Amino acid sequence: MMSRFRLPSSSPVTTLLAVAALAAPSLALASTTVTLTPVADSYVAPGVPDSNFGNHGTFVVNQGYAEAYLRFDLSSLPANAVITAASLSALAYDGYAYGGDGNVYTSFVADDSWQEMGITWNNRPTPATSTVGEWFLWYDYTVVDKLGVNSHAALIPVVQGELAGDKQVSFRLHSPGYKTRYRSREYSNAAQRPALTLTYELAPVTTVLEPEADAHVHRSYWGESDWNYGSSQELVIYNDAEQKIFLRFNLASIPAGSAIQSVKLSATSFWGRSPYGDGNVYTYLVPDNSWGEYSITYNNQPAATGSPLGWWWLWYPTINPYFDQVGVTEDPNIIPVLQAASDATDRRISFRLSSPNYLTSYYSRESPDASKHPKLEVTYLP
Repeated sequence: MMSRFRLPSSSPVTTLLAVAALAAPSLALASTTVTLTPVADSYVAPGVPDSNFGNHGTFVVNQGYAEAYLRFDLSSLPANAVITAASLSALAYDGYAYGGDGNVYTSFVADDSWQEMGITWNNRPTPATSTVGEWFLWYDYTVVDKLGVNSHAALIPVVQGELAGDKQVSFRLHSPGYKTRYRSREYSNAAQRPALTLTYELAPVTTVLEPEADAHVHRSYWGESDWNYGSSQELVIYNDAEQKIFLRFNLASIPAGSAIQSVKLSATSFWGRSPYGDGNVYTYLVPDNSWGEYSITYNNQPAATGSPLGWWWLWYPTINPYFDQVGVTEDPNIIPVLQAASDATDRRISFRLSSPNYLTSYYSRESPDASKHPKLEVTYLP
């Protein structure tokens, strides 16, 4: 449940939010363009069905007499890259126009296991039945460089799918009518080798963090004020005994400099009591991350600061108050605070959870069921 609190203009948290917002990186990231050369290319010919041409500086596309295969390695792209444009190109240097359909068609090849020094007409992988673009180059046996370029939009989902898969993408080039000869990846001039040019943007990444430390503190007249509950499988909130929960998360798995887009804090309760008054569970920032899970007590607890950074509300009946409920806050006020913590030196953030009136018990990170541990879900742009 999202908080509707407005922070006072003079509160310490307001100041922290303003500073963090100014320091946060821009969420509008520019597109990136990369050019990849093949990691394998060759052509195959039915006239010599068991011959391999993988070490040639040339590959041939010749109506029914030769077709070419190219494979590109996509592993240098970020896993969260969203392809917005793709262009396959190869430099021809001569050819002949027999007549008819002279397009050079690109077909996707799902099987990336073919070997540059092993592929032949007889063992070539089967391409997809539909094509993903083409180019047209006209030759009359005149030796002249001409660049074939296929920038068809159909290339984009093919590359995107392979990026999400084995990070290898293969294509076949064939023509129904014309003959063209191209520089291969073995050609001495690297600028004339085939290329796959890709433009991409980064999609947000979501990671789910569990606390590196959690505990509750308890004040009473029987000495619990000096007790530590860090090893307990239970986290308790109850105002009458000033029981509060402390959570600390390590943000080191989020790449440094990432721009935080959204934050969701959650905890799973398993029983409670709803006597009266304000039963909201409020989240507060704890600036001091040095508290120890197995040493924190009511008497040495670190102070929380400012106004709430969100809240949730869970109600338990008097009869049979034993069932799981998940408390969630996605208050946007957490975003700049988490951004500041992510950009800080120790890359940690601590929260205190407390309620003015209600009693609720939550599963701690020591609970044997990991699905019920407290969670901090962070979406960011690397």
